[in-house]
Amino acid sequence: MDPNLVYAKTPTGDEAVRQSTRVVQRNLRMVLVQVDGKTSVGELAGKIGNPRLVESALRELEEGGYIAPTIEAVSVWEESKKAAKAESKQQAALAMSQFSVFGPKSLGAPDSKSDSAFGSNFSSFGKPILPAAGKVSAETVKRPSGADEKLEPKDRTAGRPLLSWRFAVLGFAGLLVTLLGALLVFPYERFKPALEASLAQYLQTQVRIEGVGVAFFPTPQLKLTDVRIGNPADGSVAEVRISSPLSLLGNPPFQISRVDVIGAALAANRFVAMPLLNGEAVGSGIAIVRKIHIDHSQLILSDGLAFSDIYGEIRFGADGVVEKATFETNDRSLLVDARPGPLGIALNIEGRAWKPSGTAISFASLQAKGVLQKDRLLIQNIDTTFLGGILKGDWLLDWSNGLAMAGDGTLSRIDTRKLSAALVPSLKIEGDMSGSVRLRSTGRDWESLWSNSEGVLNTEITRGALNGVDLGEAARRNGVSDVRAGATKFDRLRSTITINPRQVIGRDVRMDAGMVTALGQFVSSRDGQVEGSMAVTLQTSVSSVHAPVRVFGTLPDLSATTRK
Repeated sequence: MDPNLVYAKTPTGDEAVRQSTRVVQRNLRMVLVQVDGKTSVGELAGKIGNPRLVESALRELEEGGYIAPTIEAVSVWEESKKAAKAESKQQAALAMSQFSVFGPKSLGAPDSKSDSAFGSNFSSFGKPILPAAGKVSAETVKRPSGADEKLEPKDRTAGRPLLSWRFAVLGFAGLLVTLLGALLVFPYERFKPALEASLAQYLQTQVRIEGVGVAFFPTPQLKLTDVRIGNPADGSVAEVRISSPLSLLGNPPFQISRVDVIGAALAANRFVAMPLLNGEAVGSGIAIVRKIHIDHSQLILSDGLAFSDIYGEIRFGADGVVEKATFETNDRSLLVDARPGPLGIALNIEGRAWKPSGTAISFASLQAKGVLQKDRLLIQNIDTTFLGGILKGDWLLDWSNGLAMAGDGTLSRIDTRKLSAALVPSLKIEGDMSGSVRLRSTGRDWESLWSNSEGVLNTEITRGALNGVDLGEAARRNGVSDVRAGATKFDRLRSTITINPRQVIGRDVRMDAGMVTALGQFVSSRDGQVEGSMAVTLQTSVSSVHAPVRVFGTLPDLSATTRK
């Protein structure tokens, strides 16, 4: 489009500016108002700031007859004036035709053509016959040619589609509000007995529901609140949401795409007894559930011991049998894949920086197999990166009568500095530890279970140092004076260590440190008090010194003396 072209409003466009219903589109009306017969297309584009919008709107307004180039606009206005004068003359002639032929002749046209025209409008009895208004306007009123002839019939109905569209939207909104209101006030409690019976048959245990309602976000769902499963000790669910609630209006079996279980607290024995993970078809005659999503729930093993903040998903096949069940902790540090097994629920366990609750030890990586049975959890084939080394073994947890655990494993290249910092912070020892460990414990809860632990550790520590005592210096002084603090470096340290809630006992301690060797035992209480005796041999190039060394004091600083 030529940017120097200047447009002016036509009579139709001028009328449209005064009547807001003629041009209702915002962009067209904005451009139409700016057209004044003086401003060029380029100036309009600069003023509005959108050249493409301006050119598109100008073309549409020109096609509709609302605007025209300035030269053509003058002719359109002149034709409009002539049409208005012709229409006024015609209306005067029509008014005159309604009078008798005896009226004044000066009101009519003097020529013969006019007389014949007027005479044709009267019957032989002299009574006037009024012409049809539409016929007169169509034959006598001269309209402007071009776009105006096409536009005027449209102008008379321009607002009708818009009004119809608005009424349709308002009607739909009103219907939607009515439906939502009906859904909100509908007495869903009447379905509670049927839902309780269906869930009891589905889970094969008694179920009680406190409230029934609906939720609309993110999708319409049937909402069950405070669901009690089995006995009070078996567990409860804060909220159950069933998707596609309209599918429950048909006949069973109902097709349910998803069920959300939120805030469940379920006893492990009840979970094991459910048909979900026993390889059985679940609820095939009542409902076919495709997926159960679990959010912010916990599995209770016993009083004071539970796996909390569990999230997961259970998927079912077309026959109602579980295809896959996965569970994970809130921080995704522990992932468990559960499947039906011949001895119980088979578990495949993976851990990433997992730290068991109540302990100061974390597992950098964890791979294990397990079986969940009534009153017990057996973890086998443990293979984990632990305190800089590797731990392999088995572990059993039983909650049939309180809590009890038992574990056996092998250690390889464990960092003793990290181990002592986690278990005995006051013991300062360094080196790489390998060996075997056997652990037993009972307790009321998870914390007391670990604090009551009893274990036997057969260890061998290589290339390390025992900080807090210098056995070689004590042998050199040979009773002259006591040696306080210091450190004893060694190539190999072997011992059998027994751990119980009261003390740590080291037997068959043998230390090889080059020129120094030591044999003996020690006892350390839980508060760090150490009492030990060592037979130290100091081998020099010319002689060897044998001295009984007594080690005593409080960790981490000990004293060593050869005096009794």
